Amino acid sequence: MEYMELLKQMIAECRNDAERYLSGDKQDYLYCLEKDEKYGNTDSNYTNRTRLCYGLMYGEFEPESIEDAVRELFVSEVISRENESFQGIGVNIELLSAMLQKYASPDDDSLFKRAKNANFDCFCGYDKDLYADYFPALEDFTLDECIDAAGKMGKTDYACKFVDIFKAQPMGFEELKRLRSYAMYDTKRMSDRELAAAGLYEYYISQPQENEYALLTAVEEYVLMLADKGEADKAADIFLKHSDIFSTHHRTAYEVGSRLIRDDISRKDDVWRFILPMITSEFDRIAPIGYAPLAESAEKMGDKTLAKILRKTGEKKLAAIRKESERFKR
Repeated sequence: MEYMELLKQMIAECRNDAERYLSGDKQDYLYCLEKDEKYGNTDSNYTNRTRLCYGLMYGEFEPESIEDAVRELFVSEVISRENESFQGIGVNIELLSAMLQKYASPDDDSLFKRAKNANFDCFCGYDKDLYADYFPALEDFTLDECIDAAGKMGKTDYACKFVDIFKAQPMGFEELKRLRSYAMYDTKRMSDRELAAAGLYEYYISQPQENEYALLTAVEEYVLMLADKGEADKAADIFLKHSDIFSTHHRTAYEVGSRLIRDDISRKDDVWRFILPMITSEFDRIAPIGYAPLAESAEKMGDKTLAKILRKTGEKKLAAIRKESERFKR
């Protein structure tokens, strides 16, 4: 099936979200605070609202029939941006800004101003005029834009189908880089990640590279892909094979190496011997959240004293950050 037919199917499903909202069934689409241990304050209905926004934008509704909904959703989205721990602008406010401007009401100026001041990212990057003609007509969507939209809407099934169409073409260097992004953000599929990571790894090690960081990234991503796939011993072999690359990038080395140790690899002694001097030399510069996993690795290696020091140092730094954050809020 051609990607344009898939796109129309996906948008038809989004129109169902829009019809549900317009009928008065709104609870799954308006801002809903969710507190996450890892991500802080977030919005549990954000992705639902993304599908709804695409449905309103491309669902062929009469403009006057959705004006009140667009304005109500814009307010809800601004509240989301104001309370989101990770801040950001996001596609929802971009879509809603594009739609709201079509009504050209002076009363909406205060809404656009509030959106601009919703958070630091919005203050720096949000401009309603950017979005007036930002989104293409449905018939002008590229395959890349289809994949991006499916990923943002959480429609992983469609993202995978679009990416399968993309992978039917020859996979050169540029295509592999795009596939790496699709695997990370859109399909979250190991087969896509493996194809991209292995291909880019082979590309970078097959020729002299002026960009040392790109080479490091390619090796790191290949090693972590293998570990996540359950091939931790192979990952460790690759890691140690490229110790010369990791030796000048201590943080990457000890983070990747300690991950492999926690996977209980057979060569953990070799990996620990390689990364331990980096951990001790960088001790005061380790990221606050980085101490705990290193402590776990130290425990795996039987160094309980170092593990205790690492754990206590990390807890102390995180407590200081939380204290400063609370002080700032006051």
